[in-house]
Parts: sequence; C-alpha cells; structure tokens
Amino acid sequence: MEQLPDEVVLLVLRYVGMDDLFTCRLVCKRLGDLALHPGVWRHRSSYNVSGHQNQKMCRILRVAPRLAELSFDLWSTQDDHLAVYTTTRCAVRQLILQVGGAGSVPAALIVRNQEALGQLKVVEVTFLYTTTWADAVVLLGTLASTSVLNKLLVRYRGHSSGALHLHTPVARPSLKYFKCLLSSKSQPFVDLVLAGHAATLEEVHLGDDDDHITTSTGLLPASMPKLRALTCSLLPGMETLGPSLTKVTLHVTPDMRPGLLGATEMLRRASKLRMLTLKYHPAARSSAYVGVDLVEALGCSGPSVVEVLKIDNDWENEHEGEENDDGVEFLPQLQPLVRTLPFLPCLRYLELTVYVPPDELLLAITPETLPVLRNLKLHPMRWLPARCAHDWRHKDSVQTLLSVNPVLKFSVFTTPYCLKGQRESCGSCAQGCHNTLWEWDWEVEYDEDNDVTRSDYQEWIHIR
Repeated sequence: MEQLPDEVVLLVLRYVGMDDLFTCRLVCKRLGDLALHPGVWRHRSSYNVSGHQNQKMCRILRVAPRLAELSFDLWSTQDDHLAVYTTTRCAVRQLILQVGGAGSVPAALIVRNQEALGQLKVVEVTFLYTTTWADAVVLLGTLASTSVLNKLLVRYRGHSSGALHLHTPVARPSLKYFKCLLSSKSQPFVDLVLAGHAATLEEVHLGDDDDHITTSTGLLPASMPKLRALTCSLLPGMETLGPSLTKVTLHVTPDMRPGLLGATEMLRRASKLRMLTLKYHPAARSSAYVGVDLVEALGCSGPSVVEVLKIDNDWENEHEGEENDDGVEFLPQLQPLVRTLPFLPCLRYLELTVYVPPDELLLAITPETLPVLRNLKLHPMRWLPARCAHDWRHKDSVQTLLSVNPVLKFSVFTTPYCLKGQRESCGSCAQGCHNTLWEWDWEVEYDEDNDVTRSDYQEWIHIR
C-alpha cells in the first residue's frame, strides 16, 4: 500500500462506497487524507427523500469536500439538521430541492451558502402543494438574482393563494438554461429571470414536464443574442428573437392571437432554425383558428434550412374523445404545409397529426419537392376510413408515395391489422391479404366489455 502513488490510490477510492470511505479514515493518516480528496467525491450524489437518511446526509456534509448532486426535501425552519445544510463547506454542483410549507427560507439559505462555495451550477426546485406564492417568494428571489448558475428549473404544484412580488436585481447574468411554467402567477419571476439573464440565456422553456403551457401577457426581452432553443406560447416580443434560434416549440392557443404576428416574424427571420414543433391546444378545427398558417412563415424569406418539422393538432385530447366523432375530417394546417413544401429543401423528418389519410400531402411529396426527406410519420386521430396499417397500405396515395420515394420511411401510429372482432368492417383486413407483412397476434379480439381497444396495441408501424 505504501508503495502505491497517490494517483493510483485516488483512482481506487473513486469506486469505494461512501460508508467504506468513512472507514478508510480510521486506517491511517495517509489513507484518511486521500479519502477526503475532492477528486474522490466530485462525482458522488447524496439523496434525502422525505426526511429519510438525515443523519447520513449530515455526516457527508460535515466531512465531504465536494458532491456532484445533493437532493432533499425542506418543509419548515424547524429542521434539526438545518444548520448543517446551510453552513456546510461541502461544495455541490447540482441542488435538487422539494420545498413545501415554510421551506422556502431555509432553501434560500442553502442556495446562498452553495453559491458562496463557488461550485454550484444547476438548481432544480419543485414547490409542493402546501407552498403558496407568499411562502415561495424568498427562494424565488434568491434564484432570480443568482450570478453563478448555468441551469435553473422551477416546477410548482399548488400556489392557490398569495401574490408574487419580486424586485431583486441580477448582479451578473449567468444562466444558459431556464425552465419554468409561465402563468399569470409566475409571470413576475419569469420576467425577472429573463430580463436579468437575457445576455447569456441559450435555452428557455416556459412549460412544465407534461409540456403544459399556460398563457400570459408577459413580454419577452427585446434582445436575447445567444438564444437558440425556445418553448413557449405565442408571446408578445417574439419578433426580435429569430436570428440565433435553431430549435423552436410553439404552443398555439386561441387566446394568444396578439402574439401571432410576432411569432410569424420570428419564424420568418429564423435563418438558422433546424427544428420546429407547432402544438395546437385545443385542436384547430377550421382555417380561422389562430396560427394554422404559421408554417408558411418558413418560406417567406426564401428556402428554409429546417430539418425537422412536427405539427401536433392536440392529438392527446382528440384521442380521448374519439368515440364522440364530431365529423372533423381535415387538418386546417394541411394546405399551408403543402404550399410550404417547395421551400423546405433541407427537411429530413416530418411528423403530423391527421384525421384521415392526407392524400394531397402524400401526393405532393416527391424527390423534387423534398429531396432529402427520409422520415414521414402520421398520427391518426380518427379510425375511419383508415383503421390499421394494412388499410393504410392499400390506399392509392400511400402506394404512390412509396413508389415515388423509394428511400422514404413512412410510419403511422396504429395497429398492424384490425383486432379480431373488427376485421369484417375493414375492407383491407376482410380481403385476408398481406397477413405476414407485420408480426401480429391474430387472436387479439376486440371486447368492448373488457375495454380491449385498438389503442391498447398501437405503435409506430413502418408502412412498406
């Protein structure tokens, strides 16, 4: 042991468990010193969920010089271990906090302490149902004014009462990534973060983990020179953000019409845009719906460099109501998309929500209009007149698409064939052809009483 250089011992200690590292401190002075070397701890994480393992975490925070990640829950200022959390000399790179009740103040103290230690770069905060905006204001002000973080994620559940008032200045912009659900309640916090870190922000996502977007009247900063990825609804002030963007997800809702012109101008000026997703909530039902022609902005300034294009017409909510078909049989975004195809020479991937086979689109896709398109995905929202992949395979427009574009992978989110109890009503399955084109359990039978439906067996099927 004495003959091994420190570098070799440190390499071995990186794979030793935390409890064993504490034991190593009792072996000898040299091993005890090496067991507390920052290189041994910099990739380790410590978790304390719902107050469990408090003693172990406190032991780590008293001794360890550094951690990659620290995660725990905070509920009040009466935690017996709070002094250790807020005064530790253990420098953490990433903090993951769940804050409930009166936990905002101690959480803010922890963030400030870690900020002073100089290693903190990422903070994820989830405010639980027991937290109101009045409780959260101290921590939110601390997070908004930080000058060391690169990445900040804020999630909240509840906040049913209280108003949010923030006036904390940002000393020096540092954030590159920011994610928080924008709402009328969170708007002061979001506005403060965006304004204070506009010079450094590269990714901004104003939605939660379920990709839920709420509307607000907040203005985006006039200049965000490094912004390359944006997820939000149609907000005022978007027209100035185009030049540096490479990835955009826009949530289009009827009450965000005031931001439509700004969003159109942003897409028109986005000369570096590579990925665009348009999500309509609720589903657009007519050409009068807000933003159905947004995709045409891509071709307003000549050929676009967009490589990935997705148009989601609220397929999740539409799918839930499939049994109450109201007769919607077209996609209002379809015509603008077809008109835009000649201006998308770089498009490689196209995904679209549809209600019936979009014959006009399928026939418009050729090596001349989309020379590099390699993946086309359709997500049907109505079962008729195309029930299954087999039925799609029999459509004239699909056969033409496949023959004209031999290198194109065309996929539909459906079942390979109809379920046993539904095959008689499917013209293609009733013919009994192509039975071996896709693997399928032919004994799977539709049973309304047992809630066995097509949706139980859906997947992306490559039509060939």
